Amino acid sequence: MNFDWFRKALTLIVVFIQQLGPVQPSIAGVQLVETLLDAYPKYPVRPVKNETTPVMVKHRMTPIQLIDMDEKNQVITLKGWLGQQWKDEYLQWNPNMFDGITTLQIPISEIWQPDTVLYGSVNVNFQRHFDTDAIISFDGMVQALQPMVLKSTCTIDATLFPFDEQRCDFKFASWSYHSKLIDYQKSNESNTDRFIENGEWKVLEMPIKRNSEVYVCCPDDTFTDVTYTIHLQRRSMFYVVNIILPSFLACILVSVGFFLPSDSGERVSLCVISILSQFVFLTVISDYMPPTAEVVPYIQRYFFITIGLAVMSAFVTACTLNMHFKGPVCPEPSRFLKVLAYRYLSSFACTRVRIRKYRRKIHRQRVDKFRSEEVPLGSYGNGTKIKKQSSRHDLADEQKGPCNNEMEYTQGAFYDKDPETQDRRLREWREISRIFDRSYFVLYTLLQVILIGSYLAFIAMKGKYSHEEEDHETHPDAGE
Repeated sequence: MNFDWFRKALTLIVVFIQQLGPVQPSIAGVQLVETLLDAYPKYPVRPVKNETTPVMVKHRMTPIQLIDMDEKNQVITLKGWLGQQWKDEYLQWNPNMFDGITTLQIPISEIWQPDTVLYGSVNVNFQRHFDTDAIISFDGMVQALQPMVLKSTCTIDATLFPFDEQRCDFKFASWSYHSKLIDYQKSNESNTDRFIENGEWKVLEMPIKRNSEVYVCCPDDTFTDVTYTIHLQRRSMFYVVNIILPSFLACILVSVGFFLPSDSGERVSLCVISILSQFVFLTVISDYMPPTAEVVPYIQRYFFITIGLAVMSAFVTACTLNMHFKGPVCPEPSRFLKVLAYRYLSSFACTRVRIRKYRRKIHRQRVDKFRSEEVPLGSYGNGTKIKKQSSRHDLADEQKGPCNNEMEYTQGAFYDKDPETQDRRLREWREISRIFDRSYFVLYTLLQVILIGSYLAFIAMKGKYSHEEEDHETHPDAGE
């Protein structure tokens, strides 16, 4: 009982389908296609009945997505929609004769189409024609639309990297026909409204320009083309966060090294690490740069300067460590070093000289001790000992005497072998080393801040000036 209603419903469905019969194509459409193609020239030629009449081709391009920008090889890969429109005088009919049909779609391979190519294309296959269905109107207007992946050359100017803007030209023209046979016109329907946002590049505008050029192959003929200039602006935040900022922090490590005590033994390591890190960042940047000798990007100049400062820091570190680790037998610091360190560099580094009071105290103690000591000058028969009176010349000679543990015990050797004198000299060398470290710390920090600030300010001003100049040269011609 439950299956009876199912059999009845199935029987009704089969009867209904049989009444409909097979789907029949449009008889008028078939007749129209046969009529047009039978009368169409066997070998596709320019679709004009007067040979002197040029075919007017309207070209349009709608960029959809930026697939890749290969700065090193200077190649841009773009997905876009291309469109062409022209009039075919062999594809006209009266709609009243074909049931009011005003438009028709047929494979474009059955009719003539312009051999439009992308000049500057780097695709392996040389593609001149579309592979799609053409939309034909009763008045002979043919419209062909096709999505394509365009791979073209693009001259990269990396001078302002990563704050640069690039302009890539997509030039479309006929490969075989000059302007007397095919005349290209730009379409007002070209726009960037459907462009998918890219994480690295931002499309600012796409001016369109129609050009007429004369080539070496055909000096008597002109060829028209439609050129789309895609104006791209690089999103620099990625490079600032991942390259410029870490590089600046690595440079700060060098200045931190001059704040470490000389006895820590890590200062040279910090300088070496900073130099190596700058080379790593420079290598990363070079991967984005086209191999050209015409210009040197400002960011590479910035890294060259930072590497130079790091190398100079390593040299200064070696000098200050040499001052700090003087042996117990060492020469007296020169007057020039003392004046330079105690009078000028200490003021520049905003630090006090810690050894002056110590020097005065030790000097007074040593003078008093020396004056009160008896030195045997010789015997005069009765063995009388005479006190040696100190003089300025003697003290000066003793202070200027070289440090040598193997010296004989003479008048000038007293200060050299005295532990307090040796300790005083070591303290002076270490104080001079500390003042040099602190001064270079201030100098290096100032240079780094000035360098990064001037680099960013210069890039901003240079970029603004160059872009305004390019816009001034480009926009007046955009309406032609």
